[in-house]
Amino acid sequence: MTAAKSKIAPGENSIDRANPRKRNGQYILDWRLRLPDGTLLNKRSKAPTIGEARRRAKETAKELLKTKGQTTWKSTDLINDYITKVSTPAIENASLPQNTKLRYASALKLIRQACKTEDNTKGMTISGATTFRSLESILRSIAKDHGRESAHHARTALSKYVLQSLIREGLITTNPLLKETIDLGLPVDDDDESQGRGGHALSREQYVRVVSRLLQTVPDDGVSAPKRGRFGLEDRVAKRRNTIDITLLQAATGLRVSEANSITWDDITFAQGQALIHVSKAISKTHKMRDVPVLIPDVVQRLENRKDMSESSSDHVIGSPTDASKIWDQRNCPKAIALLYTELAKELDIELLNTARSHVWHATLNTMMLSSVPDIIRAAYFGHSLETNRDSYTDTTDIRSLTTSFNQLFEQVTASSNSSLKVRYRNRKTRINTVQPGTLITIETLIHKRFQDHKDITRLHGTNLIHTPGVSRSTLASIPVNG
Repeated sequence: MTAAKSKIAPGENSIDRANPRKRNGQYILDWRLRLPDGTLLNKRSKAPTIGEARRRAKETAKELLKTKGQTTWKSTDLINDYITKVSTPAIENASLPQNTKLRYASALKLIRQACKTEDNTKGMTISGATTFRSLESILRSIAKDHGRESAHHARTALSKYVLQSLIREGLITTNPLLKETIDLGLPVDDDDESQGRGGHALSREQYVRVVSRLLQTVPDDGVSAPKRGRFGLEDRVAKRRNTIDITLLQAATGLRVSEANSITWDDITFAQGQALIHVSKAISKTHKMRDVPVLIPDVVQRLENRKDMSESSSDHVIGSPTDASKIWDQRNCPKAIALLYTELAKELDIELLNTARSHVWHATLNTMMLSSVPDIIRAAYFGHSLETNRDSYTDTTDIRSLTTSFNQLFEQVTASSNSSLKVRYRNRKTRINTVQPGTLITIETLIHKRFQDHKDITRLHGTNLIHTPGVSRSTLASIPVNG
């Protein structure tokens, strides 16, 4: 029997008056609903029993009245379906830097994974996932498996591209995360507040040992061919080489991992044995354009060797291990780096590297520059405000950094003053050996001179000024060059 034909007032339905009919073991209920604006909708609900058919119909009617019939989504739909079909395309079409899009897209993937359980592989419904406790559980799960920063990105993506969208759909009324503090459930000794102000930095001695070890590491040593899978031995070696080189690049520049991952050879200028990296607004996490000199000569030479092996100036400096024209996946890259850090922590007995990740280079370089480079220069170099640079990327737990200038950044990166460090590269086409002898470099000479020479190199970019917000050429010229 079809839906009752008597007049239905705005906001009412014919669910209780309509008589369901049975077909192929299912009860079919045809019913109508009149929206507040007078629009009449014809609907159909199916279920194994009459009671279930009416219940489903009433839930649908409730959703339609809540959304005024303007959405096809219901609170009983799966949140993962909504993220896939609505939130992900919204990010792809947003006017955002490419790095930000990739970061949010990666965060949404983690959210979808966290919404699934062993008992419920399809995931949560929209109504089930959008309570505060559910959202808290999702973020805690991400923090546990992927770290605090990933949880922070997930919260941002949730608020901007999931919850706000659901509010516009009329499926929820408020953002449950708004002004709420989330307990990520991490151990006390791994919590930001337990660390005090500032980041944690490697000591000078630790920094030298890490960089020296990386420069000596041969990418194919200890790498074995996989027994199965589409990636072969060369792919594994390329991944290992990428992991080493991106870590050296960050150690010599303080670049964020997303920035180091995004730069291409078009962004680097080589001149007089030095290298200058142009970080555009689109690449910069803080959307501040700046030029960053590479502070370690051996890393400059290593970059030149990589460039010689590249096929195009538009290739990424690091890039995907299997295709430098593509960016390295933002989930796989941090995992590879984390494995390298824990390997270094064990081999060099540096406990900090068991927990610290790429931000450790920000804090280390910033702390080493404390007594040598003015605050405004350091803040501009790392692309921060003065406050952020001081609070988040300066190790204030080691007071020696405030009184001791590291007189020698590298006393000798080689095993002895008369030996040479052989760094072997391997790519798909050829193997080249380069000799990188260690040199005596004082921290003042290194940093001050780099910032002075920075002015000359920027002329190759077509300007006489350094692209560092708030730092004038006269300010840089006032820094003395030692040695």
